[in-house]
Amino acid sequence: MANRIQVGPNRWIGEGEEPYVIAEIGINHNGSFELCKKMIDAAAHAGVDAIKMQKRTIEEMYTKDALDVPYNKPYAFGKTYGEHKHALEFTDEQYFELQAYTHSLGVEFLVSGFDSTGFEFIEKKLNVPVHKVASPFITDYPLLKQVAEYGKPIFLSTGMHTMEEIEDSVRFIKQFNDKIMVFHAVTMYPVPNEDVNLNVLTTFKEKLGTLVGYSSHDKGVMIPAAAVALGACVIEKHFTLDRMMIGPDHAASVEPRGMELIKKYATAVHQSLGKHERENNEHEMAARIKYGVSVTSRRAIPAGKVIEEADIMVKCPGGGISPVKYWDLFGKKATKDIAADKTIYDGDIA
Repeated sequence: MANRIQVGPNRWIGEGEEPYVIAEIGINHNGSFELCKKMIDAAAHAGVDAIKMQKRTIEEMYTKDALDVPYNKPYAFGKTYGEHKHALEFTDEQYFELQAYTHSLGVEFLVSGFDSTGFEFIEKKLNVPVHKVASPFITDYPLLKQVAEYGKPIFLSTGMHTMEEIEDSVRFIKQFNDKIMVFHAVTMYPVPNEDVNLNVLTTFKEKLGTLVGYSSHDKGVMIPAAAVALGACVIEKHFTLDRMMIGPDHAASVEPRGMELIKKYATAVHQSLGKHERENNEHEMAARIKYGVSVTSRRAIPAGKVIEEADIMVKCPGGGISPVKYWDLFGKKATKDIAADKTIYDGDIA
């Protein structure tokens, strides 16, 4: 397993790197190009590392029967499912403009593909640094092979699938590309806290031998930070300007302040993880003196006296003989005169 994966010329993700936070705009722009640009502005201001869009070739992705189904959802943007999906797509030229605009703000531009033609555009025209494969396509091996052979890092989402299917998919991809990060995801919008199951992240690391990320469909801003504590190197969160807007994903999204907090909390957790070994820093070493305890003289002890329990006790501060040696001192002699109520140091008793 690679400990780090490069995403773009100056950014790495993985062990030792700050969490990579993605604002998933997806289809929350509701088909409005201008709204999308405002969302990119807000996400950049919140400090995200990347924004992510979605690109579909509608007739290639869905059967005609599926597209012709009447669509009566309260958030529908058309009378049929096909009209609804077409209303949420941008032109290729709009994608070029959005990419340039995002890069001008110092933020990476990513796009999830949902079909072969879409991925060809994302790879060959947009030349993104990493490819995101959405949960439905874990079993679409022809599509997985196509994306893997691009040779770029792959973010593989896992919602709706069994551990066996996920393991098989990762094994298949590794035949062509070993730069994989597996995302834990639950396909509910939003997902209740009790169904998040963040411990799956540790299972993924142990069984799949890959880096892991978290695609957050939960309702808050703290759970992504907890995912970082469990090893997630990437946090992906749906993003909106207003959770009350019409659309299927807004309720499971965060607004700009929420995204800012996700970035802040995820980074703070990463910084706090530190090393696996327990070490005392210089501040703790000083604190050992101030707050610690030492063997102390209970009464005046003349030089040469054999130490007995009536001679010593334990008091603050630290820096003297450790109380773990308390009983070992019995029967030894004082090497000098020791006044009452004084810290006893190494060498004072031998």
